[in-house]
Amino acid sequence: MAFKARHNISSTNVIDLIAAGENAGNIRSILLTNTHSSNSISVDLYLENNFSRHYIVRNSAIPSGVSLELDVSKISIDTSTDQDYLRIKCSTNGGLDVIINK
Repeated sequence: MAFKARHNISSTNVIDLIAAGENAGNIRSILLTNTHSSNSISVDLYLENNFSRHYIVRNSAIPSGVSLELDVSKISIDTSTDQDYLRIKCSTNGGLDVIINK
């Protein structure tokens, strides 16, 4: 699967933003935007490899219409081999846009 920089999340399932082996390169920032008309959304964003989970944000509430920009330039995310997955999980169905900047 090729690296995809933009995602529209509308489910409470765990979503792979970047899968291991996609060779996404260096990630500078991640923008999370709540596009839901009225509800806040709680977000878990984490790295996972070998069944070990490392949270970037955990249970972070993003109010309706608000964006959260995360500077991840100092976090080592190795997607060149079968190492790290960047995953997200939302608390409610609705609208969360994710933009990954390299």
